[in-house]
Amino acid sequence: MARTPSSKTKLGQRLIQIRGEERRVDYCARLGLSASTYGNYEKGDRLPDTDILAIIAEANDINLNWLILGEGPMRLVKPDVVSFGASGMDKEFFARVLEVVGRTYKEVGARITERDLARLSMEKYEEYIELAEDPADNEERQALMGLLHKRLKKQLTATPADQDETKRQA
Repeated sequence: MARTPSSKTKLGQRLIQIRGEERRVDYCARLGLSASTYGNYEKGDRLPDTDILAIIAEANDINLNWLILGEGPMRLVKPDVVSFGASGMDKEFFARVLEVVGRTYKEVGARITERDLARLSMEKYEEYIELAEDPADNEERQALMGLLHKRLKKQLTATPADQDETKRQA
């Protein structure tokens, strides 16, 4: 039976709480930290320096103020991260935008990383949601997907001279 970790310090208790049920060796390997040293932090025998606290906070989306002082919300809410569901974001429409963007890049033979594909798709999703008079209207969505494909393809196939000309006209 596994021992329930305990700590002499409130910081150590918060570190235990953050790690949760994950084995210390696995958790530390994921964060690139020494498991034995981290164990001393959890027990309250040693205090982590600011670099270690920053690694822990970043890896777990933890509010540093909460981690160090126990004040404020435990978790950070990242403004650039969209939460599906309660946010009202239409997952199906976003999936279609992602599909169209990916297909358009493939069609013109352009390469894009998965991360950039996701970012561009999110930008296009937001742009096209604003354009839509009724985002729930399937006919309007179809038209928007056609517009997205056409505009993106034109942008990807534009020559540098075309892009310079467009900039000068703007």
